[in-house]
Amino acid sequence: MFEWMRRHKKLSTVVIIIFLLSITIIGPLLLNWIYYLKAPWDFLAVGYDLPNLLGYYGAVLTFLGTMSLGIVTVYQNYVSHQKTVEINRLTLELQKKSMAIAEQRYEKEQLNEIKKNTPKFEIKNKGSNGSYMNLQAELKNVSSIIVSGIKSISFEVFDEKDSIILTSQKVKNKETSLPPAESTTIEFHNEQLRPNEFNVGYGGKTHVGLKNLTMVWSFQCEDQFEITHYFKAKLHIEDSEIFVGHNWNVQKVG
Repeated sequence: MFEWMRRHKKLSTVVIIIFLLSITIIGPLLLNWIYYLKAPWDFLAVGYDLPNLLGYYGAVLTFLGTMSLGIVTVYQNYVSHQKTVEINRLTLELQKKSMAIAEQRYEKEQLNEIKKNTPKFEIKNKGSNGSYMNLQAELKNVSSIIVSGIKSISFEVFDEKDSIILTSQKVKNKETSLPPAESTTIEFHNEQLRPNEFNVGYGGKTHVGLKNLTMVWSFQCEDQFEITHYFKAKLHIEDSEIFVGHNWNVQKVG
């Protein structure tokens, strides 16, 4: 009933006004008119006078007024309860949204913290003894943290069919710890990348270079929290007789 009254406020107001006018004005006049009518049957004839009848009617109106006040009170409590429920629902939704935003912000902060504390390197070739023999490269710490425990795991050279043609277990680095923006030299102590083939021309014999090679150096290091990180550096070589000083592609793998 309350929901219907809320949805039809104008109609409810008109009905209430008509009802009040009926019981306060029309009601007494109707009773007065009925009182002076002649009863068609004897059992309908009343034994009390008009003032008593109007007093009884007044008592009924008093009861209706008290009941109406009770209904209004119940209605107000209902509306208050509905508003409380709505406020609680909106508050809960706001808390959920705030928590979701806080979780996203925390995840971003954690991700930024991880990125900030993750070692990063650049590797660039420095020189060799020809055909990449005894290759030397510069390892630079490009992160904002000190890294330590720099250690080689393996050095391998693959041909274009992904077959290993050369390895070296003698890789050495002059420094095992690097502050930010500092560099160290990596010495691979590898054999030359040259087949036993020659080109014969007017100038004599010339070596034939190996084509489309990929150097892969795996190494590890530790951050300031003594957490070990693993890296893989790759360099593509089109011809082993042509030395390139390009940067290696360094990726964190663990």
